[in-house]
Amino acid sequence: MSALVKSRFIFVLPALIFLGIFVLAPIVSVFFTSFYSWDLLSPARFTGLSNFKRMLEDKWFWNSIWVSIKLLLLTVPLTFFVPLALALALHRENTSSKILRALFYWPYMMPAVAGTTMWKWLLSYDLGLLNHILKSLGMKPVAWLLKPTPALFSIAFLRTWGMTGLLMMMFITGLQNISQEYHEAAKIDGANRWQIFWYVTFPLLKNTNLLVLTTSIAHVFRDFAGVYVLTGGGPGYSTMVTPLYIYNTAFTQFRIGYAYAMSVVFLLISFAIAMVTLRVRESK
Repeated sequence: MSALVKSRFIFVLPALIFLGIFVLAPIVSVFFTSFYSWDLLSPARFTGLSNFKRMLEDKWFWNSIWVSIKLLLLTVPLTFFVPLALALALHRENTSSKILRALFYWPYMMPAVAGTTMWKWLLSYDLGLLNHILKSLGMKPVAWLLKPTPALFSIAFLRTWGMTGLLMMMFITGLQNISQEYHEAAKIDGANRWQIFWYVTFPLLKNTNLLVLTTSIAHVFRDFAGVYVLTGGGPGYSTMVTPLYIYNTAFTQFRIGYAYAMSVVFLLISFAIAMVTLRVRESK
């Protein structure tokens, strides 16, 4: 038995080394550096809890947390129900379904910067295709990226567009793993399509639902490239999500220690949201 355990450990060891070097070590480094004042040029100076005290008084940091939460509340329902609806329509194995799956999965395969740049052009106030269509229909152009509310909804739409294909495939996998005997039994009992979905299919997708929710929350809460390219956090600070605010603090203001302190708090908030999601799942 000991030889078997050793052999298994040998196979797992490369993954453990990789996680230790590229995941655990950076987290530990960020935690310790958060207690220092450092600008990348001069030597780091230990300041204790001063970075965290400053954070409590930094209204723009807490604004970025609130913006991230608002974006989460806007995007997660869309990235749950839209992929679920598509999966219900395309989960059967036929040629047309396979072609449509590939088309919906394509945005997820596109590099984030390229996809966001494309949408930035489409949503441009003066040169954007969407406003050109609105003008041709006799309607006023919309400042999609120049006003706070449309800009936030544009980011939510962009995240939904980019993630729908991946989450749809998760739902399709879950649907295909459900035995048809459950559906046939429900039909014999006189259940209609909605009743079969609500009382049979949806409960049997509970593990897939959790996977989709956690994946969606993780992608939205740590989104940087999409916001950076599409709005840059503007107009004003209306779309300044926390990862972008931390980036600006570190690499435009060169307050590395303070940026690391914000990263630690943001990591704890993300962990708390993940734990709440898991607790809700376990309670059901």
